[in-house]
Amino acid sequence: MSIAVISSLYRAESHLPAFTAAVLDFAKKLHQSGIEVHYLPIVNDATPREREHIEKLANSINSSRLGYMSPTYVGRESLYASWNRGIALAETSFFTFWNVDDIRSQGAFIEGYRALRDGAALIDFAFTILSAYRRCGIFPSARRVSSPILFQPGQLTRKNGIGPFFMASQSLYRQVGRFDENFRIAGDMEWAGRALAYANFYPARQIGGQFLIHGGNLSNIGSDREDIEVNIIFMRRGAWHQLRPANPKAQREAWDDWGNQGGIPLPDEAADFLWGASAEQRWRQYQKERTQAPMRRRLRLALASRGLVHSVEWALTERSQADQHSLKRRF
Repeated sequence: MSIAVISSLYRAESHLPAFTAAVLDFAKKLHQSGIEVHYLPIVNDATPREREHIEKLANSINSSRLGYMSPTYVGRESLYASWNRGIALAETSFFTFWNVDDIRSQGAFIEGYRALRDGAALIDFAFTILSAYRRCGIFPSARRVSSPILFQPGQLTRKNGIGPFFMASQSLYRQVGRFDENFRIAGDMEWAGRALAYANFYPARQIGGQFLIHGGNLSNIGSDREDIEVNIIFMRRGAWHQLRPANPKAQREAWDDWGNQGGIPLPDEAADFLWGASAEQRWRQYQKERTQAPMRRRLRLALASRGLVHSVEWALTERSQADQHSLKRRF
């Protein structure tokens, strides 16, 4: 096998009919291109229906020689524990991940595989964000937004971690190390930050696929846990200007329990911002601002930029810009 496609599944019954059909079609196309793929579903706490879907798919792929699928059934574990498990089981030079609710492009996959084969170590793709919602509160509809390639060599910000369809080499994984299993949501972003120092990066030309936001996702839903984890990524890197308000009590507990692995000294200003006397009020106001309708948000930011209203979001933008200008003057 040439490349492993790893999928971590948990309570995925509603997505499995579409997912298994998509994987089977994908396997046929990849087989025609001469790419040998090892499909590795890591099924967490499988229900009988989930096991039935996965076993049927594995039998179809294996009996038709469209690649090789070897399901692994485990108790419930974190996403990144399943990813590490899949990489350890893969006897391939390269790997990638396929979330059960996403749609992958075969053409982009082939482009990424060829770049890895030619010496690249990390591939990232632009992708389409597909958001499900109900128009007028009644009619099912969807919004499509194009996202550029997120990974940017040489820098890590809150906006450029790594995309959902990235591909990488086992040699890079050995250099960077395992995904941090303390993370539940932002572990791929944390790993991408560590990969900056090593990655021979190739930005793919093709769109990697469609990333579906449906409300049940782990990431990109503005959860408290995601805010806390992203803060910890930048706290570990000493990038204090990247911090954002989060639940003060939970943020401090996470930092003390598992976030501060290297005994990193936290500046007084950063500690005050995250869990000081005014942190609770600032966090609640930030949450309120983030959930405003787009038109109201734009109006608030426009007024805040003129000093007519107070906005936590605008104050953070100004702070980040000031810190970036300071760095440019320094270097």
